[in-house]
Amino acid sequence: MTKALFINGSPRKNGNTALLLKRAMDGAIEIGAEAELVNLYDRCFNYKGCMSCFACKVKGGRKGVCSFKDDLQPILEKAVNADVLVCGTPVYCGYPSANLRAFMERLIFPAVNYSDFMHPVVNKPKYSATIITMNCPDEEEYHRNSYDVLMDVNGRSLGMFGPTELFYSFDTYQFNDYSRYDADQLPAEHKKLMRETQFPKDLERAYELGKQLVEKSRDL
Repeated sequence: MTKALFINGSPRKNGNTALLLKRAMDGAIEIGAEAELVNLYDRCFNYKGCMSCFACKVKGGRKGVCSFKDDLQPILEKAVNADVLVCGTPVYCGYPSANLRAFMERLIFPAVNYSDFMHPVVNKPKYSATIITMNCPDEEEYHRNSYDVLMDVNGRSLGMFGPTELFYSFDTYQFNDYSRYDADQLPAEHKKLMRETQFPKDLERAYELGKQLVEKSRDL
């Protein structure tokens, strides 16, 4: 059975990022995948980014997966062995969330092959995607703000494991009650309209993404 792992890099378990990941997971399950969602900001998780221990580079040692023992290590094992991997993150000051970035460090560095940079250590090829949510109103503004410099590069780094793609959800709804916050440049009525009209379309795109990734993974 196809194994699909969904990584929520947002602190919110029911926010925009999580909802899109859950909908993508619905699509994956619909066509027969075994799917799991991991919330990296769960309080039960205690982990850091790469510790520079170089255990993944020791001659004769285990390659391709981080061996540093903490709460993240079992999740990294699942990610390495998954057929489909979907990560999700909001844009925080032009960057992925800190917890997702730490996860990515621990996932990617063991795959970097110091003996042959052109051939990463990939224990299991996989299809992957990164779901990115943000206030940014559209793709033109996304590039104008240079978000692509860090966000896209981070997402595309999953390409070392196989085909990968980026999924954008723009102009997202952040607050349940905009009147409580100093957010004058985020018109509440406009945000509500986007939540009601555009976000449902994004959810359906996410559902199709989950289906397509599983379908494609069967050809690897």
